[in-house]
Amino acid sequence: MSLAPLVALARRGRPARGAALGLAFGVAHFGLALSWILLFGELAWTGLVLVQAASVAAFGALAPVLWRDERPLASALGLAAAWTVLEWVRGAWPLGGFTWGQLGSSQIDDPGLAPLASWGGVWALTFAAALVNALLVVAADRVRQGRGGPLGRGSLAALRPLAVAAGLLLAPAAIPATAADGRPLEVATVQVDVRPARGLDPLAEDRAVARMNVALHRRLAADPPDLVVWGESALDPGASDPAVWAEVAGAIADVGRPTIAGSIQRGPAGELFNEALLFDPRGRVVDRYAKVHLVPFGEYVPWRGALGWISALEQIPYDLTPGEGLRVLRGPGLPPVGVVICFENSFPSLDRSLVRRGARLLVVITNNASYGFSPASRQHLLMSRVRAAETGRWVVHAAITGVSAFIDPRGRVVGEAGLFEPGILRHVVRASGAVTPYVRFGDWVPWGSLALALGLVLAPRRRRAERAEPGPLPPRPRTLVILPTYEERETVGRVLEGLMALPEQVDALVVDDGSPDGTAEVVRAAAAREPRVRLVERPRKSGLASAYLVGFRRALEEGYDLAVEMDSDLSHDPAELPRLLGAARRADLVIGSRYVPGGSVTNWSRSRLALSRGGNLYARLALGFPLRDATSGFRVYRRRLLEHLLAHDLRSDGYAFQVELAYRAWRDGFAVAEVPITFREREHGASKISRRIVLEALWLLAIWGLRERLGLDPSRRGHR
Repeated sequence: MSLAPLVALARRGRPARGAALGLAFGVAHFGLALSWILLFGELAWTGLVLVQAASVAAFGALAPVLWRDERPLASALGLAAAWTVLEWVRGAWPLGGFTWGQLGSSQIDDPGLAPLASWGGVWALTFAAALVNALLVVAADRVRQGRGGPLGRGSLAALRPLAVAAGLLLAPAAIPATAADGRPLEVATVQVDVRPARGLDPLAEDRAVARMNVALHRRLAADPPDLVVWGESALDPGASDPAVWAEVAGAIADVGRPTIAGSIQRGPAGELFNEALLFDPRGRVVDRYAKVHLVPFGEYVPWRGALGWISALEQIPYDLTPGEGLRVLRGPGLPPVGVVICFENSFPSLDRSLVRRGARLLVVITNNASYGFSPASRQHLLMSRVRAAETGRWVVHAAITGVSAFIDPRGRVVGEAGLFEPGILRHVVRASGAVTPYVRFGDWVPWGSLALALGLVLAPRRRRAERAEPGPLPPRPRTLVILPTYEERETVGRVLEGLMALPEQVDALVVDDGSPDGTAEVVRAAAAREPRVRLVERPRKSGLASAYLVGFRRALEEGYDLAVEMDSDLSHDPAELPRLLGAARRADLVIGSRYVPGGSVTNWSRSRLALSRGGNLYARLALGFPLRDATSGFRVYRRRLLEHLLAHDLRSDGYAFQVELAYRAWRDGFAVAEVPITFREREHGASKISRRIVLEALWLLAIWGLRERLGLDPSRRGHR
């Protein structure tokens, strides 16, 4: 349940607030989980904790983006997916990644959930655990929402998310265990206590540790196992002394069984490798694997030259060299053995790759002596348990000073030696060639989570709650038709005649932008004959949107019930206006649509028609609304909608202006209707829509859609 408070706090509000909450949560979580890093200094601990906490900050920032109050269960899935993806990314970047503190690894003790690892790896455990936390938040919401209602309503509403959470926790227990199908093999691990050797010079300490392993190894001569495993660093550089190496080879030959031991070895060019050596029963090295995933700032120092001023880096006097690639060890009398060295075992892809290369048994050799009695060794063992459950393999976890353990294919520890307890741990394991779904299909869970999270981010938010039905209009509502004009001399008179002839007794307001062709003169003459016609003259061309805004404000100031947008070039037939006005009795916005049944376009080329239809399809996809003709400029607004729209800034023009008004009306819960019209291409003049206006519309639609999906629309605060 550790994630539930973060989910509850971060899902609403702005991403910046979520990021701050996530950072605080991450610092607390990783600060405690990685407290053992303080053994190497506060700078190391602070740097690592902050880098890891950044992933939780990213989750906090994404939480309000993914959360939809209207889709709580889908939101819970999205948050679980986001957490899973971010843990996956954290395990790969920066510097190869760091996987300590994974949510999934903490679930291996859950007998109901752990079997999921064989299907989706640690990522499936992470996803399920994160989803359960999010579902608990959904359930708590429903309990709160039900308060004050019928008795038990909130509790009943909470049952659905709780039932899903219970299913997630219990159903995986039915997944059958992957049965090991190979021959049995008795394995012994040798564990020493290195503390008596501390205080010696480095080479002398290496020789002392090697001789500790030799002494314990010789005890196996009376009853040799099939395989012996020494921990990482059992044979560090000082053990290359010929006398010590002879003792090692002699002890292995005396027992007469294959032995795997960790060793720092020098390459032909003098480079140093952290290796797992496989000795045959005669004490000869017959195979080896060099560690490929080294620990940054532990086994090598990135940018050593630039960071030389940090005195703490003197703890890492030389850089190891990574091996050339993963390798399955093969020796006489042994099944193929996959060995990973210490830090490598925290990366599921490495163990999975070894199994795909034929490993029938997994061995982890590690050296956690520097961490003392801190939680580091137990945390490392958790990851070995997850690797066993993922791959369906026995795992031999051999630590030079503990904790050493044998882990069965279900991730259960069946034998263990504690920290700094010298001795030999033995158990019969079984090789296996079985392949789990995770080994076969790999990291499908994080990839699927990425697709799910992106899908939810891209999915448009649902509109806000429906507003109350618009109230009744007067029997003869006052209606103002707004006609923007620029060089419409040939047509504006006929449009005004058609409007004045309508039985609805509408008024007309012409907003002319200084037309050089004498449009204003035609309108002035019409106004002299008919007082319902008025003219607003502007000195220069100022754009369609500003012209309509002039008319909208005039309509509100003068108490009109309805305001009409309409072109002045006869592309909109005044005779069709009564049908739109009739529909306005049931809707706040009525759009004269070319693309609903009954609507049509005449005199347009196929390419222009395709462009118009494509633009409207783009608007529907970008903004998620159902309108078929959001770019139409023939429409009727009721007064309450205009008051709402003009209370916010409107900065678009042309196509984008029409789309913005329609989108805001629909999004904010107003009733929007589309009525079929016939659009006729103008017979005189040229279209005022420029390429700039079209490109502006495409850009603005993308921005609006993105802001809406990211929850960045200020007008939505408190409404999600």
